[in-house]
Amino acid sequence: MPTIESQRPEPSSDSVEALSSVLNDDLYLRRRMNPPLTDLDYLIFKDLLPVIRRFAESVEGHLLDYGSGGAPYRSLFRALTRYEAADVTPGPHVTLTLRSDGSVPVFEGTFDAVLSTQVLEHVPDPGAYLREGLRVLKPGGRMLVTTHGLFIEHGCPDDFRRWTAKGLEWEAKAAGFEILRASKIVAGPRGSFHLMHYCVAELIQTERPQVHALLTVVRKLYCWFALPALNWLGDFFTNMSEVPADHRTPVFSGVMVELRKPNAAI
Repeated sequence: MPTIESQRPEPSSDSVEALSSVLNDDLYLRRRMNPPLTDLDYLIFKDLLPVIRRFAESVEGHLLDYGSGGAPYRSLFRALTRYEAADVTPGPHVTLTLRSDGSVPVFEGTFDAVLSTQVLEHVPDPGAYLREGLRVLKPGGRMLVTTHGLFIEHGCPDDFRRWTAKGLEWEAKAAGFEILRASKIVAGPRGSFHLMHYCVAELIQTERPQVHALLTVVRKLYCWFALPALNWLGDFFTNMSEVPADHRTPVFSGVMVELRKPNAAI
């Protein structure tokens, strides 16, 4: 059975090869499509999936997976003529290498749709990233952006920001997009359980060996029993998997916006 330590996010790495290895690992990909109850991120992976599936079922033509990593959601997009997986790091699933500044080496208006899942928090200039997404879209084309709300810091290789749903709406409007939908993901009790998993993972006190030993036992017991039990309990609150941006809950692990590039003026 995995421990909390074995599931902690990968540390920042300056090695392109090491990062590519993580992003293309079979376990990394399987967790996003079929997370087990014992997974620290079970709730967020499970709640992201229907959001991405809904977008996948509504788009066709030529799609850019902008910051694709291992392209874990590629199989959901069945109505496309072409799926372009783009990233700055190489990998077996990457078909288009981004420039060092994150820009896409294609002409304006190349794509019918753009997918961005859990990428924006790792981008130094989110405004520039969103404007580039707008640039490569055809007029009327759509972009789905999911990113973190209340979530731990994790480098891939860097981690820069967190958002509220309203804040992400503002960023997207400032880049020139129309907002079709904005939501909080993994909200309310589901978000609370998800955050609790990581709070327990931080019960470490190496400066006091006896306390640390006790906390190690607590972490292991939590991982073996409480973690799957709380994930199971969280599934009784599926009404909080995705809620509108203006929902009153202050606890949410993720946010999303579905965007559209305005049609060209006639």
